[in-house]
Amino acid sequence: MLRGVPLLLLFGAGAVAGPVLHRWLADRDAIQAWVAALGPWGPLGGVLLNAAQVLLAPIPGQIFGLVNGYLYGVVRGTLYSWLGVQLGSALAMGLGRWLGRPLVARLAGPARLERWDRLARRRGPTFFLLVFLLPFLPDDLACFVIGLSPLSIPYMLLLAGVGRLPGLVVSSWVGANATRPPAEIWAVLVGGGLALAYLFGRYRERIEEAIIRVVGRKT
Repeated sequence: MLRGVPLLLLFGAGAVAGPVLHRWLADRDAIQAWVAALGPWGPLGGVLLNAAQVLLAPIPGQIFGLVNGYLYGVVRGTLYSWLGVQLGSALAMGLGRWLGRPLVARLAGPARLERWDRLARRRGPTFFLLVFLLPFLPDDLACFVIGLSPLSIPYMLLLAGVGRLPGLVVSSWVGANATRPPAEIWAVLVGGGLALAYLFGRYRERIEEAIIRVVGRKT
């Protein structure tokens, strides 16, 4: 029974915060005008934040995809997010190749790195394309692991761009339409989102292993 208490508390907190966030985001024109006053620094910030979240893996990249969609619409929001994650992916692959295992082990942990090392040795580019495409898999960590492997960085960067694009489009679309649902729906969405994030954090390894087993059968 006590195991479900954090879940209920998170859902309750999200249900309270959802309508507040909805009210703050409702004045989209004022927020967009403030960002537009920043000139080119606004889009550049959207690109760089997406690049940074690839390198700082604990930050969920979907957040910045939602923000770009909210500020710039689906097309431009997707473009800025895509440029950012491509830049971050290139840096992660390059850092993994040039600085080697000590850096990646510090970021991922030795045990997790060893598991993904084995996958990189046994699986080819198609496997990593599915990692970039499917949710709940550590695609940012995969970039560092690719850097440690003999796989071609330019080719894998191309696959990363293709695989991540659908998710970025969805994030931008959700962000662009964020103010349409009423506050009550926001309460459910935010509360449910926090609860799901807690469950994923608690059972991350089991979820990853289950999806990897499925992906492994397809490659």
